[in-house]
Amino acid sequence: MVAGVAYWLISPFWISNTVEEALPIVPTSEEMGAGIITTSTVETVSQGSFTGFDAVHYGSGTARIITVDDKTYVRFEEDFSVANGPDLFVGFGKDGEYSKKSEVGRLKGDKGSQNYELPNGFDSEKYNEVWIWCRAFGVPFAKAELR
Repeated sequence: MVAGVAYWLISPFWISNTVEEALPIVPTSEEMGAGIITTSTVETVSQGSFTGFDAVHYGSGTARIITVDDKTYVRFEEDFSVANGPDLFVGFGKDGEYSKKSEVGRLKGDKGSQNYELPNGFDSEKYNEVWIWCRAFGVPFAKAELR
């Protein structure tokens, strides 16, 4: 059991997972006979660049809040990279304070493009930062200030 816990805690330091998710757009209609396809409209609400907190907890790349039709997402672009660690989650904060109630999902990978759908009624305007947070140790890994 001790070996299992130790592996869970330290394995992220040598295991990397790159994600390559496309923008969450889908064809919404097709005009019969003309072959015209209309796709979802993607709008950027805000964006920022990730920075880390120290030599062990670091990150870089772009985070955007986007709307696609009637849904809102936080999207990490292809240039996203964060120090890997155990139990990492995506959440939000305001003015340097992380909000545990704002978590939207477990981090899918330490590198690459990723989409996280925000729940209906989520008020992204209450926050001005996207965070990568380690639940196991209660420490931040990276954050992006949104503008």
